[in-house]
Amino acid sequence: MAKEHHTKKKVIIIFLFFLSTVFSANAQTTIKEKLEQHVYTLASDSLQGRKAGTIYARKAANYIAKQFEEIGIEPYFHHSYFQPFGKNNKYQNVIGVVRGSDPALKDEYIVVGAHYDHLGTKSKQEVYSGADDNASGVAAMIEVGRELKRIQSDLKRSVMFIAFDAEEEGLLGSIHFVHRSDAPIANIKLMISPDMIGWYHAKNMVQYVGTGTIKGGNELILNPQLVPENLNVVTKKFELNILIGGDYQPFEQKRIPTLYVNTGLKSPYHQPEDEAHLINYDAMTLITTHLKNIVETVSRDEDFEASGKISPKHKPRQRISYGVSANFGGTMLHYTAGNNDEDEENTGFSFGTGIMSQVNFGCFAIRPELYYDHVRALHPAGTFATSNITVPLSLVLQTPDRSFFGADLFFGGYYSYRFAGKQGKEKMDFENKFNRHESGLTFGFSMFFRPFTLGIAGRLALTDLTKIPDANNAHLQNRTVFLTLRYML
Repeated sequence: MAKEHHTKKKVIIIFLFFLSTVFSANAQTTIKEKLEQHVYTLASDSLQGRKAGTIYARKAANYIAKQFEEIGIEPYFHHSYFQPFGKNNKYQNVIGVVRGSDPALKDEYIVVGAHYDHLGTKSKQEVYSGADDNASGVAAMIEVGRELKRIQSDLKRSVMFIAFDAEEEGLLGSIHFVHRSDAPIANIKLMISPDMIGWYHAKNMVQYVGTGTIKGGNELILNPQLVPENLNVVTKKFELNILIGGDYQPFEQKRIPTLYVNTGLKSPYHQPEDEAHLINYDAMTLITTHLKNIVETVSRDEDFEASGKISPKHKPRQRISYGVSANFGGTMLHYTAGNNDEDEENTGFSFGTGIMSQVNFGCFAIRPELYYDHVRALHPAGTFATSNITVPLSLVLQTPDRSFFGADLFFGGYYSYRFAGKQGKEKMDFENKFNRHESGLTFGFSMFFRPFTLGIAGRLALTDLTKIPDANNAHLQNRTVFLTLRYML
């Protein structure tokens, strides 16, 4: 009897295992089918590339809101899924939430955000469908929401799902959300941005960028219990490439831990060929499952904590910032009087390196700098070459601190001390013939791609290089135009 009972028990275990395998396979198939449905719908020609601000983007937003509603994801703001913004409410984010059940943690949030807009069309025959960029990320976000809704009672922290608009216009949707006064910024513990996750086959990997923003970030993402079988996951602590950007950036600027999830840039993104039939839906299913596992784990982890570190290019603007800089450009000697037209200017070159600081007051700033400069200027009587210590002081008008890129205009004055110099092979006589001191105006324009700044600057001397006129009864003044490169520490 004991042997027969043991045999029956073994048969039951095998049968239950078989059923669990079948149900698991069916669940995976369902996720895959839903992912395909979302991508094919969002990347269809009928939505004409979902360009932000168009009726087609609005149709895409309505589709996402309908999915949230059918799943049971509740609206976050004012009993509506839509968060309009821009002039005449041209754009709209779509926001839903699955609320956690823990009394102490339910007011903390994990954000899963993916932009749904794309480039639109260039002609009726040339639709930029944006299947990988970023119908794939939106599809995964929706299905993570579906899976988490099923286990809502097990979640401790709440999970917010945001479909961002106008990412292709300059991260406008995510910037708008982050800077809204009613956004729960202080309570957002993690932001995950799946963006272009449909081309796993190109590199045979999915990449999580930003693990350095989380304490134990690598261990969390690479945990074997969370990674589905046959999914190759790689991690990167910080995004340092100044040419890459995404909706995670405004969150990281607020020092919120972020994870940018992607399968690389090998798809024909920003091309008409980025179409739904080229997406790897089997891999997308595994990635979606992995995302769900991570969000579920963080939701339950009472000890989850930010590392306090962020990418250098995402550092928010500090009251006082510091950097190092270098410059290279051209120098002209300007004759102040008594010269012939053909001798008006003699060109040369200059280069320098130094340190700078900036005191920021929102869109205004004061920028003191300190440089070593080497200036060479051609002259018929012998090339001038001076070594200088230069101290510019500028007033700066700069773009708001809402992204990792921007621009500024600056204007001010400078002082240079010439501590060495030659004209030809002879040392310059600073006691009798040449001035050691130079002052003048400085001005220019910069663009920054954090942590780098590239600009064009000019210096216009108001004091003479010479104490006495030359043979043509003219004094000389420096005119310098150069490129600047700064790295903000």
